[in-house]
Amino acid sequence: MSSELDMSQYIDLFLQEAEEQLEILETETLALENDPSQDRMQIIFRAAHTLKGSSRAMGFSRFAELTHEMENVLDQLRNDALEISTEITDRLLACVDTLSQMVEQIGQGNGDNVECGVLVKQLQDVLAGAGIKVEAEVGASAPVETASPEPQEAPKAEAKTEEGFPSKLPEELHEALTAAAEEGNVYHAKFRLEAECVMKFVRAFMAISVIQESGELLACVPSQEELEEEQFETEFELVFQSDNDFEELKTKLSQISEVESAWVTPWATPSGESAPAEAVVEAPEAEEAKPEPVAKAAPAPAPAAAANNANAARKADTGQTVRVDVARLDNLMNLVGELVIDRTRIAQIGNELATNFTESSVENLTEIVGHIARITSDLQDQIMKARMLPIETVFNRFPRVVRDLANKLGKDVKLELIGGDTELDRSVIEVIGDPLLHILRNSIDHGIEMPNERTAAGKSTQGLVQVAAKHEENHIVIEIRDDGKGIDPERVKKKAVEQGLISEEAAAKVSDKEALQFIFHSGLSTAAEVSEVSGRGVGMDIVRSNIQRLGGIIDLESTVGQGSRTILRLPLTLAIIRGLLVNVEKNVFVLPLGSVVETLLVQSEDIQTINRKEVVVIRGCTTPLFRLGELFGQGMENPEQPADEHYVVIVGLAEQRLGLIVDRLIGEQEVVIKSMSRFCGDVPGISGATILGDGNVALILDVNGVIKSERAA
Repeated sequence: MSSELDMSQYIDLFLQEAEEQLEILETETLALENDPSQDRMQIIFRAAHTLKGSSRAMGFSRFAELTHEMENVLDQLRNDALEISTEITDRLLACVDTLSQMVEQIGQGNGDNVECGVLVKQLQDVLAGAGIKVEAEVGASAPVETASPEPQEAPKAEAKTEEGFPSKLPEELHEALTAAAEEGNVYHAKFRLEAECVMKFVRAFMAISVIQESGELLACVPSQEELEEEQFETEFELVFQSDNDFEELKTKLSQISEVESAWVTPWATPSGESAPAEAVVEAPEAEEAKPEPVAKAAPAPAPAAAANNANAARKADTGQTVRVDVARLDNLMNLVGELVIDRTRIAQIGNELATNFTESSVENLTEIVGHIARITSDLQDQIMKARMLPIETVFNRFPRVVRDLANKLGKDVKLELIGGDTELDRSVIEVIGDPLLHILRNSIDHGIEMPNERTAAGKSTQGLVQVAAKHEENHIVIEIRDDGKGIDPERVKKKAVEQGLISEEAAAKVSDKEALQFIFHSGLSTAAEVSEVSGRGVGMDIVRSNIQRLGGIIDLESTVGQGSRTILRLPLTLAIIRGLLVNVEKNVFVLPLGSVVETLLVQSEDIQTINRKEVVVIRGCTTPLFRLGELFGQGMENPEQPADEHYVVIVGLAEQRLGLIVDRLIGEQEVVIKSMSRFCGDVPGISGATILGDGNVALILDVNGVIKSERAA
């Protein structure tokens, strides 16, 4: 095996694993302050150890150096030589941030070129301050018992087996390998991975990488192709030739993470000459590891450079992936198989109908069409599930934000996360993170009081911020609640008047609930001072725009002295929605059902005009009307509908209501959302299009855009 392993092909896997391990590091480190248990220490240590091993194998020396120093500190923490403190937690979290920056740089093809010297020195100072001297490397193998140095007869090649791990090297290789052993040092390495190892072939690749840095790989069982495709359980064997120091090779191989056991044995020569005694290297258990200075780490810059160059060349063409449960993919495959069968049956029945039109053929066709409809619905459901992600992927970012902000502001804040297993479409997940973070920052900065203020108000010194998610029909509802000082509606009205958003006379008539809506206007805030944390009202207008762009609704409730509650109502998916189909002249439009409040048949005599705008009074509430055809320059003449009757669809966003006058109500239907072509530009009031069952195209209305158009009219 003379071909070098192309390390660049593993860069994406390294990045994927690094992101997962960094998330574990951050989550568990945050929890460490309140629960410094040994189990949690082990989890954190193991994550750092895995990251160090992977980065070292990939040649990312700075990444490996920083994780190595983290290991040193973590090792002392779990051995009770150090006690967890806010300072240590801050430094560990700063390391996680820097490692995340490195991951981002590596993903962009720039390597791990992020300065980490200051953090390395800070971690070393933590140990030095406690009088701890680091002597041995974390992850180094335990002392190995070797046989007596007296010469002894080397065992036959085929007899080289460890208990419970017989060699699977083909007999035909033995002669060639023995011949190679006469010309240089040949070694036989066998590895057993941990049963719970997730990326088995990555560990195998790391072993091959170490070997190829030191010499030449001669044989591999299973083959490299089988290793890459993970066509093996937990054991694999490597035979290689190397002139490097035997003990150094053992040490490097023993540092590969998620390896349960490894054996390295010199390959015997037929002359029976003495060879170094067989060495059994037990893989390091986390609790037995001991730290060592970084200077002993063995960087591999060449593979990293290759990985960076290859990744940079293709980074513009990187596709997005979703990791899904294998069982879900199996269900998809089964459903597709049924569709293929039915497709063939339909083709056959179609041929029969073409030559012999019979009633039985028609019945068969109807039956198959019904079956296909059911299978298609199941397939759609399975695909939607495959696209779903738990919202905890967003929630996991919150504990760090809350901790950092609370410490910075000198506040004591408890965060409660509820409903993290609630699933929604990944396209929604990717958008809502920043809006939720902004609301969370506002709650901590402007909502939660200082401890002395809370005590004076008869509250606990510790403030509470709760983020909860739950399903409601085809939507997900997210609530961010705090028990802070709340928002004073009178102050909001005053600020709105000062900024010219409303007159004093009109402000006096605005209800407290309506006054809170001014919070979503750009630049408006009741905060006395501009905060570096959340600003002065900057962003809540953008938050609402982002939520509405998703087809969602945001609402705000607050009680002075008791706290505030922000409610977000979002669609589960942006791909398929249920909509109400309406007709305007010859065109069909789709109204997202989540925005439809009710439908009415209104008499012409009930329509009034106020300030040159049509309105209708519904159960005592005045609702503005908007003739949908006017939005697109169409008339409203429908000869099939009496002139004194009008169909009205009441749509709403939060507290806003608008009645849309249409020609006809067609009914509810599930529609697939298609994006508008870029040649169409940004069409006000339109969010997309869909293809109906008859092949015609229907435009999907953006209710928020329609409401804005009505106000501007």
